[in-house]
Amino acid sequence: MLASPSSPWATVRRLVWLVVVLSLLANALIMVPIGLLDADFDFRPGPANPWLSFAGGVCSLPLVLLVLALRRPKLTHVVLADPSTVGRFAHQLPGGRVLSTSVPTVVRHHLIRRSPPLDLPRPGALVALFVGSVVVVVAVLVPLGLANAGLLQALAFALLFLPAWMIGFSIPVFAWWAVSSEVLHLPTDRRQGESMLIAGMLSGFPAIAINSLLFPMAIVALGVTSPGNIEGLTLVLSAPVGEEVCKFGAVVLLGRLVDSGRRGLQAGFTVGLGFAMIENLQYILASLLADPTTAAFGFGFTSVLRGVGSIPGHAVWTGLGGYALGCSRARSIPSTGPAASPSSTSSAGWGLFEAHSGRALTTSTSVWSVRRERWSGVVTSTKGPAPPVQVLPSLLVAMAFHATWNGTSVIMSTMAESSVAGFLAMLAVDAVLILAVLHTGRRLFGAALQETGPRPALQ
Repeated sequence: MLASPSSPWATVRRLVWLVVVLSLLANALIMVPIGLLDADFDFRPGPANPWLSFAGGVCSLPLVLLVLALRRPKLTHVVLADPSTVGRFAHQLPGGRVLSTSVPTVVRHHLIRRSPPLDLPRPGALVALFVGSVVVVVAVLVPLGLANAGLLQALAFALLFLPAWMIGFSIPVFAWWAVSSEVLHLPTDRRQGESMLIAGMLSGFPAIAINSLLFPMAIVALGVTSPGNIEGLTLVLSAPVGEEVCKFGAVVLLGRLVDSGRRGLQAGFTVGLGFAMIENLQYILASLLADPTTAAFGFGFTSVLRGVGSIPGHAVWTGLGGYALGCSRARSIPSTGPAASPSSTSSAGWGLFEAHSGRALTTSTSVWSVRRERWSGVVTSTKGPAPPVQVLPSLLVAMAFHATWNGTSVIMSTMAESSVAGFLAMLAVDAVLILAVLHTGRRLFGAALQETGPRPALQ
């Protein structure tokens, strides 16, 4: 068995930078269809501006190369020394090293793809980092604003802006990912896990084109010209349908990884988290683009609300489709036991160990040693209707839930702008929606954990 040192925070750093690059790439690529279809941004066909499309393509090229560089496979040099009567006691290795053995051996060299288990930080550490960042931003910027210390406040804001933004849009995603990985308890190597998250990020590309260009052009052609109506219809119709279809498409493209309901939930939940991360990047950035005092309150409110609501919402809605897809595929796969699943042995040849102590680690989230039963009791539930096990109903439920979330948010945000009572009503409705999302997720995880094998075919 091969082993590598645990480095959970390296996973976080690598994926945070990757989502920043992918966000820049998405904004560059969207210029290509805009330049061809609607260069004056009025949501009516024409005029075309090939130079805008060309500029978008040129700006995209180095970003694509950077993404490929960040995702290049890492290889491990393995040296095997086998006892042999015709072997030697010392062998020259690369880098000026020498391998000495107590018996004659023959050395063989292999290059294999590095595939250690998925390694994530502890959820407690992630939550503490997120909450701490929100507290620091508010506790530092607001008092300085009240004291009219404009220059000092501006300096503090400049220092806090980048870390607050990067922590605010990403760390809640990793916290939900760590909890779901531990509770589902599926053998997953790092490349598989990251591929699921990145598939969700990439599913945001066509969703951006649908929401920002194709759907607005379609409804303007039908006679809807008011900017408010275009925005409202985009949030209530285009986003729920287009985004859920794009995310589910990403789950389908993960192919053979989805071979059971539990594995389908893992893929769908992680894809939803990836989509939420690239979407959250823009919302958190927008909340910080204001004067320091307003930015502090906006950052705190937006990051917390999205961290406990929108992020798990996207994960649960896509998890419904992933779970149904996995159940569907499990019914078509002959039951040959756990060993038959190609994904169940993905990381069987690799392990993790603590770099400072050498202690072997057994959990999917590095040094997070918890009682899995306790967490399963918190994260799962068997109360309420069971989630759909067929794809179309699961997608319709996800779209309806997403549309309700967006539509209610539009209505309540309008009310909140007019009075304090409206703001309090918005908070109450948001709390109800968040509880509904969390209970749906708990029920979904409960159904997945009850699996003992492929589901029997529906009669």
